[in-house]
Amino acid sequence: MKKKIKNLFTLILLFLFIILKNNLVLADQIENYIEPEKQSNFDYGKSKRRSSETQIIVTANDYASEVGEKILDKGGNVADATVAIQLTLGLVEPQSSGIGGGTFITYYDNTKKKVFFYDGREKAPQNINQNIFLKNDGSKKKFFDAAVGGQSVGVPGTLEAIFKFHSDYGILKWKDIIEPVIDLAEKGFHPPPRLLNALNKDKFLFNINKNFLFNGVTNNPKKKIFNHEYSKTLKKISKDYRVFYEGSIARNITKKVGEYKNNNSLSESDLKNFSIKKKDALCFLLPSKVKICGPNLPSSGTICIVQVLKIIDYIKKNKEIELSDILDILDFVYYLREQFLADDTFVRVNIEKLTNIDFLIEGFSKYKAKKKSFLAEEILNSTSHFSVVDKFNNVVSVTSSIESTFGSRLFVNGFFLNNQLTDFSFKSINKNKSLIKNRVQGGKKPLSSMSPLIIFDPDNKFLMSIGSPGGKAIISYVSRVLIDYFYLNKTLATSIKSPNYIKINGLVFLEDNSLKTELNLKSKVTSLTSGIAIIVKKKEKFYGFADHRRDGTVR
Repeated sequence: MKKKIKNLFTLILLFLFIILKNNLVLADQIENYIEPEKQSNFDYGKSKRRSSETQIIVTANDYASEVGEKILDKGGNVADATVAIQLTLGLVEPQSSGIGGGTFITYYDNTKKKVFFYDGREKAPQNINQNIFLKNDGSKKKFFDAAVGGQSVGVPGTLEAIFKFHSDYGILKWKDIIEPVIDLAEKGFHPPPRLLNALNKDKFLFNINKNFLFNGVTNNPKKKIFNHEYSKTLKKISKDYRVFYEGSIARNITKKVGEYKNNNSLSESDLKNFSIKKKDALCFLLPSKVKICGPNLPSSGTICIVQVLKIIDYIKKNKEIELSDILDILDFVYYLREQFLADDTFVRVNIEKLTNIDFLIEGFSKYKAKKKSFLAEEILNSTSHFSVVDKFNNVVSVTSSIESTFGSRLFVNGFFLNNQLTDFSFKSINKNKSLIKNRVQGGKKPLSSMSPLIIFDPDNKFLMSIGSPGGKAIISYVSRVLIDYFYLNKTLATSIKSPNYIKINGLVFLEDNSLKTELNLKSKVTSLTSGIAIIVKKKEKFYGFADHRRDGTVR
């Protein structure tokens, strides 16, 4: 009898150990994708906040803010500034975004009083294998086995997006707004803190790239970086941007991707046939009569954030909002995202139903008892966000990405190629044999969380632009600030400095120990490095705020 009890006790201990181990692994996986890069160790002080009666810029890096300011001072508008800022970020913040990646642009045309968006999200090659991220035995590849190399590279959309935006609305000549970025690439720039952090910690970058322009930078951080390859690329693009999609640069991209055994059949025709159109932004009127506008699918950001705010608004009618309520709502919204959202040119998505308050409240009340599994492939996003208001009172909110830090790590013509295809589900079929909506398909765009929003007051006048980097945590970061501002009476300055939080698949992550006192549940304290950028209008004056956690500045 004693032996049986001893054996039973041993089995119980073994069972508890397995559960604990699995929870720790799960927590570490999620922590990876919500903390893509180390927090910056410096603060630009006053440059994190600024006000203006005419024009204002908030970007993720002061080099980009400065170039954008020069373009506006020359008489340019937000479309001109967007091109210069994005091309500069690709130079000085190459670990986060660039012409080798994708972009969502939300634009408010003050003359027409309308909001548009440009979908520059990457596409999968037409001939891609839907099982590209699976091993021979049908199990999922480890994330970096999938991300690093040619198989994860989608057709880049950033350049097409900013060119289309500029051709529709720009004032200055295309060549003239690229010239300052060419000049910076040739004269050199000092590596920003986040770039140094990223170079220091990346395990794959220097193994893949030999005779690399970033060699030795971490040992000599005060030395300037000269990206002459990027300068040559920009000179070609300034004369004819199509060289990127059907010229020498296109050939170099497909050649670089094809050099790897695990490539994804990216062809020159995939690049040549890539194009985008200006579309109406996706807009929602909240019960408070505040209107939120942003990108439509394949971005999940606008939909998910509106879902969060609608549920918050409903609950607040009956009780005070607590942090535990917000965390549960975020968890539920991430569940809806996983179950229902994908590229709507491939999958039918009923947005009206998914944002209906009756559907949301009924689903939320039933959801609390559910348990979910974490999709391990959805990790490690690296992204950038900026916003601009010009003297014509036009507004742009832009989020761009190459997905993981340094993307696929493939470097060609002075820029990194994205690994955006790892935003797809690695598997095509659920356990119940149903097809996964965000599965790999040729010509499809992977689901994104990027949320470049423009918000209007009850009189339909511009109130705010907001966005952040941070992978899937973008939804939590932006929601937190909007909840603070609209429902908890916090100022934007206070909110940005308040600690971040996220709950996803039942796991809670907090930025600060102080939040633990508000919660009666298990949680993990970790860095949650948002990069919130905000422009808000109050009494005919614009106020800009840049997140203290990153290198952003306001000009």
